[in-house]
Amino acid sequence: MSLLDWELPEERRSLHRALNDMCARATASLPQTLVDAGIPWIGMPESAGGSGGDIFDAAIALQTLSSNAVDVIGIDTGLVASWALSITGLSCNRSLIAAAVDPRNTLVSSRSSSGDLLISGIAIDVPADERIQYLLVFIDKELALISLSDCVLNQSENLAGEARATVTFDYVSPINHVVVDSSFTQMDLLARLALARSIQISGAMNNVRDITIEYARTREQFGKPIAEQQVIAHKLAEICELTLMSQAAVATALDSPTTQNCAIAKSVTGRCARKASMTAHQVHGAMGMSQEYQLGALTTRLWSWTEEAGRPEFWNHYIGRSFLAQSNTSLWESIVNGMEGLHT
Repeated sequence: MSLLDWELPEERRSLHRALNDMCARATASLPQTLVDAGIPWIGMPESAGGSGGDIFDAAIALQTLSSNAVDVIGIDTGLVASWALSITGLSCNRSLIAAAVDPRNTLVSSRSSSGDLLISGIAIDVPADERIQYLLVFIDKELALISLSDCVLNQSENLAGEARATVTFDYVSPINHVVVDSSFTQMDLLARLALARSIQISGAMNNVRDITIEYARTREQFGKPIAEQQVIAHKLAEICELTLMSQAAVATALDSPTTQNCAIAKSVTGRCARKASMTAHQVHGAMGMSQEYQLGALTTRLWSWTEEAGRPEFWNHYIGRSFLAQSNTSLWESIVNGMEGLHT
């Protein structure tokens, strides 16, 4: 079985089917249903209060929900926040946690008279609303867990209507914090969030591909399906190619989730999403913008997720700097043979 077949084991196929079934019966209670089923904590060990499974199981859950264009606030808790907590020795009860790691944040730290850590400033585009209990921030070589109730939340939305918030910290004291090892940086945490967005992009692109092919096969012009027109056939092939490229980038990062591989996954999926969404709308014409049709719900998510957790251009600079930091003798070998282990 190839790396691209990571979704195929029966346990993951069963999870995929179960989540699709939940989404098909989607109601206002779906977010709570997902929480009750323990979906946000997949990939987190049961001994730590999680739902068990590994990074691939967490990815199939996030990918499936994203392909259905449903509310997934807090669903990446196990994939991002719990992962960071586990490798730094922190723990938290079974709660929904959002990572506030946007590069544009203006957070600063200080100390109280008793030496306690205090955090002030603003974090932007935090994937949080009232359902999130805690925020995870990285500041001055410390990873801190903060109760959202101690902050001021200015609620907003991204282009797809998903909850995003600007969070103000006013000398907030974390409920827990730890000085991390020098090998773990804020970029590592940001890259893990970028991996989550890459998985979401990949899931949404799978559905964009499927509904565009189905539309082209059923929509007729001049007495035959438009899929039989050469120009449309070329566009469908391009969408399929871009979707496969995204799947390959995500599969590589899941198999070896180094910071570099996560960066590459976000760069690849983001650039593919831009092109695939444009091409899908070209095939659909005005139909793709109608509210009763799912394409718009998927492509607005693709555009939003591409901009979040570092745009492709941001990660391209990071990848380039990582290459150039190597010695001249190993540079070409790294470019040709892949990036696993370059930066963990």
